[in-house]
Amino acid sequence: MRLRIGHPSDSSNNNTSTQQQEEQQQRRRGRRGTRSVEFKIIFTICLVSLSLLTLVPLDRNSVQNINNEIDLPLPLPLPLPQLPPKFRNITALIPQHLQFQQSHFGCGADYFRSNLEWEQKTQQQTICSPTLEVFSWLMDQVNSRNSIMMIAYGELIHLLREKALLRSDGNYYDDDFDTWVTPSSFETILKLEPDLWNNFGWSIRVIFRCSEGTEEERHKTNIAIFAQILPVCGHQYKAVMEKAVAKYPAIEMYVLQSIGHEQEGILHENWLGELFPEGWLLPAKPFPFDMPGFNKTLNLQIPAQSEKLLDCMYGNWHVYSKEHHDWGTNCTSSIAKS
Repeated sequence: MRLRIGHPSDSSNNNTSTQQQEEQQQRRRGRRGTRSVEFKIIFTICLVSLSLLTLVPLDRNSVQNINNEIDLPLPLPLPLPQLPPKFRNITALIPQHLQFQQSHFGCGADYFRSNLEWEQKTQQQTICSPTLEVFSWLMDQVNSRNSIMMIAYGELIHLLREKALLRSDGNYYDDDFDTWVTPSSFETILKLEPDLWNNFGWSIRVIFRCSEGTEEERHKTNIAIFAQILPVCGHQYKAVMEKAVAKYPAIEMYVLQSIGHEQEGILHENWLGELFPEGWLLPAKPFPFDMPGFNKTLNLQIPAQSEKLLDCMYGNWHVYSKEHHDWGTNCTSSIAKS
């Protein structure tokens, strides 16, 4: 048998090869460790970035309550629907040459709804919402559109004197609910009628101005000078100019039109023929009102100088009286009193 005897350098070569292999494995392990750390860092950065992207700043109207809950942002008002054909050419602006005539003369009334629609709604045993509930919703709609609808006349007295809009027994002080609106606000509120009809069982009756001419020649124009927002319940459909009788008091809209003057801005009320200094009413003042017995804040509007207005129209309004103020009150200093 022949034995192969290795060369003395063979063992050293083997040792060197083993060391090199171990060094290569260590380098591989080091590279894997480095890659693992890099992966963890990149993964963490991605998670943080994603979480930051999903954060949304609070809406300006949002608040945090005591339960650490964030309320939802206030929704934007929905676009208003188009008016029905017979109401599309209505204006609440009286032409300048007619402004100082007896503009409270009306020549007819018209409803948003037909007599048939009214009868069908009545037969459906519609549940009508109370006046304050409707008015609360209406004011939220008006405010969200930067429109004007101010508490007026008797309701303004009760708000400031009794600090209430209902009696202690829950009944209303008056058989109607008075407000002042501008011509643009008037037209905006008309477009809310579908919501009033569908959600509250209410609609609108509009009083129109007479055309010029003799008694026989006069007829209804497209100029709206007054309107009643009223419930279907308890109301007999009548396209006539009269007080609205229904289960709940109607909300009445008196239109204030700026007529301008070289000495002072003047507002003309187009139904009763009143004249007011513009600065007494505008800009309207927000008047948040919490009333006992009503479950939410009423976001009302009142005139800029309410007490001056009431002093002019009623005199000592701080004391209860059954007397009504005269139509055509002139509170201006630059237009001669009649």
